[in-house]
Amino acid sequence: MTNNKRNAKFLWCFIGFGALWAHSLFAAPSLVNGIAFFVNDYPVTLMEVYKIQQRDKVSQQIAIDSLINDRLHKEEIDKRKIIVNEIEIQDEIARIAKQKKATLEQVKSYIQNNGGNWEHYKEGIKHNLQKRKLYQSIAQEGLRMVDEKELESYYNTHRQEFSIPQSIDVVKYFSQDGKALEKVVQSGGKVIPNSVKKTNEVLQTIELHPQIVNAFTQGSVGGFTPIFPVGDELVVFLIKAKNNPTLLPYENVRNVVMQKMMEQKEDYLIYEYFEKLRSNAKVNIVRLK
Repeated sequence: MTNNKRNAKFLWCFIGFGALWAHSLFAAPSLVNGIAFFVNDYPVTLMEVYKIQQRDKVSQQIAIDSLINDRLHKEEIDKRKIIVNEIEIQDEIARIAKQKKATLEQVKSYIQNNGGNWEHYKEGIKHNLQKRKLYQSIAQEGLRMVDEKELESYYNTHRQEFSIPQSIDVVKYFSQDGKALEKVVQSGGKVIPNSVKKTNEVLQTIELHPQIVNAFTQGSVGGFTPIFPVGDELVVFLIKAKNNPTLLPYENVRNVVMQKMMEQKEDYLIYEYFEKLRSNAKVNIVRLK
């Protein structure tokens, strides 16, 4: 699962939750203390159902399904004792701010100026991080059951992913200005600021740092590597060709094979796990009006 885009979307949608909560409370005060149903002894209030309906513009049944799913997540988080501390929350907010090219104060100001509540926002961040850890835990459990033959089959079917070229043809762009190099990458090499120099080179893999070798191995022909610091300069490479690929032994890349399978199967493993939880859940309806 491509967790970064999904998480960022969730978190920005969470911005207006505080204002919506206040509106819902005013709109339907009679719903505040009423229990709608229990999910494995976890209570869900009529107010929660009402808020989901109003926030997402969905039917009562869809809101109920969403809240059942939410309670099953909370139950699993509690059972597995998944904890997110304040440092992790701050780091995640900082990451989101950087992704949005904003400061922490700008993020906080944006939320508050749009009717949101900063503490509610942080709570949403915490819940999202707990879910991320939960999904990782479920996926890792599922992959521990993977047969060795299945790993070997993936390795043999995707040999190009576990091969290292003996040499790589590249266009090397280098500068002391990181933003200038970012412009080169964003333009696909069509925009080259004056502060950037470039050369055509043939790199011998055996002479490179393992981190750079990995970037070339994972990168595609026609694509750029990440920007690397090299001495006093920053460098990025456009991959033109990979020459004479050599397959790495299975024993050397088994953990990498496992990781790639986890990425491929993660969504299915999580979906299957919660489908089983849902089918075994005890949902006791109290009242829905």
